[in-house]
Formats: sequence, C-alpha cells, structure tokens
Amino acid sequence: MVAPTIPDEAQDLLTLLQGDGDLRVWSVIVTIMGDMARGPGQTVSGATLGVLMGALGIRPEATRVALHRLRKDGWISSQRAGRGSLYALTDHGRAQTQAVADRIYDPNPPAPDRWHLVVTSTSTDPDNVEQHLVKQGFSELSPKVFLGVSGPGACPGCLHFSDNTPQLPQTMLNTLIPAPAAAETQRFQARLAQVRPRILSSQSPLSSLSKAALRIIVLHNWRRIVLRWPPLPLPPTWPEAQLRRDVHALLTWLGPIDADALRG
Repeated sequence: MVAPTIPDEAQDLLTLLQGDGDLRVWSVIVTIMGDMARGPGQTVSGATLGVLMGALGIRPEATRVALHRLRKDGWISSQRAGRGSLYALTDHGRAQTQAVADRIYDPNPPAPDRWHLVVTSTSTDPDNVEQHLVKQGFSELSPKVFLGVSGPGACPGCLHFSDNTPQLPQTMLNTLIPAPAAAETQRFQARLAQVRPRILSSQSPLSSLSKAALRIIVLHNWRRIVLRWPPLPLPPTWPEAQLRRDVHALLTWLGPIDADALRG
C-alpha cells in the first residue's frame, strides 16, 4: 500500500511552521500522544503514528528508535493488535502530560485570586525550600525571591507576602521569560503570521492528513514554547498571550485529529 501524502501547498506550510530547527522525534511522539491519547484507556495505533510521522518527513527507522526510547524511559507502553501495535501513555506519562495540559490547551487561563511573594534568604534550609517552591510552580524573580499564584505550603523561615490586587511592573515580568524563550516566541509568532492567513484563505479544502500534520506541528512548537514560560498568568497585552490566542484559534479551525480519516 502506498503511504498517503500531503499536497505541495500543505507541505510548504509545514516547512514554514517548522522553521530552521530539526524535529526531535521522541518529542513529536509525546506531542501526538498527548493530543490523541491523554485519557485513560486511549491509544494510538502504529499505523496512525506512522502516517502522521511520515507526513512530517520523519523516517520509520527514526520513529522506531524514538518509540524504543520512550518505552525504556517509562513514558509509553505498547501492545500487539493483529499485525500492528497500539501505543498508550503509561501512568507516569499520563501524569506528566496531564500536569501541563491546562498550560497547553487552555485558551484563556484564569487570572489568579492571589499572588504570593516568598523570600528564602531567611530560611534555615534555603536549597530544599527553593526546590519545593519550583515544584509548586513558583518562578524565581531574583536570587532568593520567588513569585507564585498559590500558597507556598511548608516554607520554614521564609518571608511570605500575598496580595490579591498587585501591580506587577513590566520590568519584573520581563525577568520571568528567559531570553531564548522570548526569542523563540517571536520567531514562531512571525512564522504563524505568515502561515495562518494562507491556511484560512485556502481555495481548496485541506485533506484530513494535511490538517492533522499542521495541527501536530503547530501544537508541537506551541508546547515547546509555552513550557519554557513561567507557570504564571501573563497580561493579555503580552506577545506571549497574543500567541496563545493565535495558536488556539488555528487549532480550533484545524480541529481534532480523526485517525479513521487519515488514510482517506
């Protein structure tokens, strides 16, 4: 059977969206599994995975190596189904995926009820306290000063302030976004600005495979970027917030992946 392909127009859009960087195959598979099989009992067939990876220009041997790595690392499991395989997230993989799902898939993250500022320089065990704060979703504003949107919990010796209506200075917010993440955000925003009008104004309907491939490459880029931002709600006027709106508008238009339609 000849593997399904996507038209040149859609391929051009995929190339534009990908940019200059190489795709990390294992990370693309995590994106696909998180989008298609995040719930308990959900699976992705090897055939579906192969079609999607092929549409992104990823060779079968590279996919096999990445799947082996993900199984070895405890992220996915596999089982035979006839002559093929079914892949699922393990409990560990599902827990890791669900932990960041809202940051990826929520188009309008709610504003926090309170902001919490914690100073750890007064703590008797600052190293452990700071690791605890990071696990709780706090971001380090400056050495020994952390900002978060939930109570810090056990934080012996810390200085803790909270406020439900703080005015966060722009200069302070700027320190929260690492320079590489900010630059990558700008590059992807520029690529999306080129591609999005072409997708929405296409004269011929995109095939199911073209839509699925575009969804995966948009989602993959978005996931990599958003998980490098601090886990904090950002002002709606920020470029990052605008990118969230643009990404989700395009994902909504592309729709969910229909595995049954991919070979049609």
